[in-house]
Amino acid sequence: MGAQLTDRQWLLPLLPAFPLVLLVLRLWYLSRQNLETMLLLVQYVSPLGLLSTLTIALLWVFPATILLTRALGALLLVSDPHRAARSRLARVAGRIPDWVVVVAVVVGALTWQLRFLPTLVMATLSILGLVIRQRVANVGAYAAATGVVLPFVVALLEYTSFGPAIVDAIREGEAVTVLLLALPPAATPLLTGPVPARAAQAVTHWPAGCAAFAAPFLIGVIFLRAPILPTVAMEVDDGVLVGSVITVDDRMTTVIDTGGAVRFVLNDHVRSKTLCDAGDRPPASRVTVHGWSVERTALSWIAPARRPAAIDPRCEGRATSR
Repeated sequence: MGAQLTDRQWLLPLLPAFPLVLLVLRLWYLSRQNLETMLLLVQYVSPLGLLSTLTIALLWVFPATILLTRALGALLLVSDPHRAARSRLARVAGRIPDWVVVVAVVVGALTWQLRFLPTLVMATLSILGLVIRQRVANVGAYAAATGVVLPFVVALLEYTSFGPAIVDAIREGEAVTVLLLALPPAATPLLTGPVPARAAQAVTHWPAGCAAFAAPFLIGVIFLRAPILPTVAMEVDDGVLVGSVITVDDRMTTVIDTGGAVRFVLNDHVRSKTLCDAGDRPPASRVTVHGWSVERTALSWIAPARRPAAIDPRCEGRATSR
């Protein structure tokens, strides 16, 4: 009981602190490290907008954290039960209910890119096989069905579905895409059963430690690049101003341009303005799976989306009303 309280005592203060640090860093990054500009942004930027952007940009973190923790904890518990009893990783994994794992799988299927879905399937089958070995029997028909037969059947289906995409990725020289599509199905049967007890500590704690160390930096990089203010292009008397709108009142529009400078523009001097879509960018990968880009998510296919339109010349800094 004392060890459990200690775990919670150092974890709980980090829960609200980390998102707050991310929000402050995002404003600091947007202001180009200028304190006065950051104070202006703090005054006008909506906290709800920041939290919404943080949620959308980092929605994939929830299933990744849950599945990785549960899989590594279950692997340690099956491989070395005596050491697992003293392991913080195993204790945390044991507190994760099954329904949370199911929710994490559903969220991951909707929010992860298509090229990460084989990894999601690998984690799901790994947890299923390890839990069956832990709760039912480490050997026997159930363990063989979930730990050997099912992973091989699913791997065959995955290679049948992703085979053409793997070939295309090899032709395009996209090594990362090849690994993400080809490696998880082959590795799944190796992760549904115990590893040697002497290697269990290293096999489980090293990946967990590396993930815990790298996650804050990866999350920070992704969130710092996420837009938190609407990007507009305004045609004014002396040209076109492209930037992010901070606030608009009845006399003036306050904009922070692409260089980080704050511009105060009188509304009477604005000839025209348009909303620029700063979020759309061309895909980095040309690989598709049955016509779907490997960089798309299932949620982006299901949710209604605006049809792509021609880029407004004002968003490229070119005037139109002259």
